[in-house]
Amino acid sequence: MSMSTQCPNPSSPVTTSAEIAAAAAAARDWAAWRAPSADRPMMVCYNENPFGMSELARLAAIDAVMRGSRYDFPGIVRLQGAVGRYMGGAADNVLLTHGSSEGIRAAVEAFAGPRVQFVIPELTYGTGADSAGRNGMTITRVPMLPGWKIDIDGMRKAVEDWYGPSIVYFVNPNNPTSTIADCAKLEAWIREERPTTAFLVDEAYSEFVTDPSWRSMAPLVAEGVRNLVILKTFSKFFAMAGMRLGFNYAHPDTVRLMRDRVAYDGMMKTCISSATVAAALAEIEDPEFQRESRAMILESRRILCEGLDRLGIAHLDSQTNFVFADLGRPIAPFVKHMADEHIYVGRPFPPADTFVRISLGSPDDMRWFVKRLEAFREKGWV
Repeated sequence: MSMSTQCPNPSSPVTTSAEIAAAAAAARDWAAWRAPSADRPMMVCYNENPFGMSELARLAAIDAVMRGSRYDFPGIVRLQGAVGRYMGGAADNVLLTHGSSEGIRAAVEAFAGPRVQFVIPELTYGTGADSAGRNGMTITRVPMLPGWKIDIDGMRKAVEDWYGPSIVYFVNPNNPTSTIADCAKLEAWIREERPTTAFLVDEAYSEFVTDPSWRSMAPLVAEGVRNLVILKTFSKFFAMAGMRLGFNYAHPDTVRLMRDRVAYDGMMKTCISSATVAAALAEIEDPEFQRESRAMILESRRILCEGLDRLGIAHLDSQTNFVFADLGRPIAPFVKHMADEHIYVGRPFPPADTFVRISLGSPDDMRWFVKRLEAFREKGWV
């Protein structure tokens, strides 16, 4: 259903037409572009989806709030099934979680135990290592290859050299580098590895990939691999960061191991709010919205990358909704200059001390951002 034509389901209206029109108008006003200002800065620092939820998802959430006195057992069951189908499996392959962070922690703790090593690339998303550290694990960081590429062979060696079980954590495409790992090599390793090694593959940004060499590890779950968890979120592609919904996709036996590590109600199988469930259902069952959202993100990526290229600012090949650009100098002054323009970019990611992570805004955001870069170049700031 088109983003411009979405409307509430007329079969079960619980809001008046005036309320629906007011909510839609407020959403359109919120999304309307305007130059960054102190009270409405350009937030290109959190890898959010600037286009927001579909109008249908917003209305579904409003509808759910109107029914907030009721448990939404059917909606939760339906969402688990929809997510399973989205990933190529079934409902019993799915554990719904409060954002991806709860899912990462649950996966780490499901495989925790004495002498467990947690293996990660030198530069990647930090929640996995945080969870491992809180559970007393040894964290092994494997240096990156040139171009900030993930060294899969080096990670394999770290596992082989360890005297006990290992958990291997990949973000693919990776955050903050925005690049992909060698998927063929990763898949071969997962197929060959002994059961004492668990693989957590975070595919939060997979919907933005255009490189044909990338492939999801989800089909291995359908094949019956038990020591693999695919981590996903509704925060990025589905634009629901503030609604807090993620999911883990794994073999049913592995899902049962993780379930005891999340907020869990035996009847509902999850404690996700009914408004979040309703919005997620509206979007995961709306392929046209998904196509339009992806197309606009890719257009924003094109505008930013072409602007960086014109200015001779190096950047890694982005396969996500952000770009990792090398300013060739410490980024603190650049971050300050951008903040003075009411534009907020990513924080430092050592040891990549000269790189700045720029999340993608709307195409209009990115055109404005590139103009600011051009002005900074004239001042010698970039």
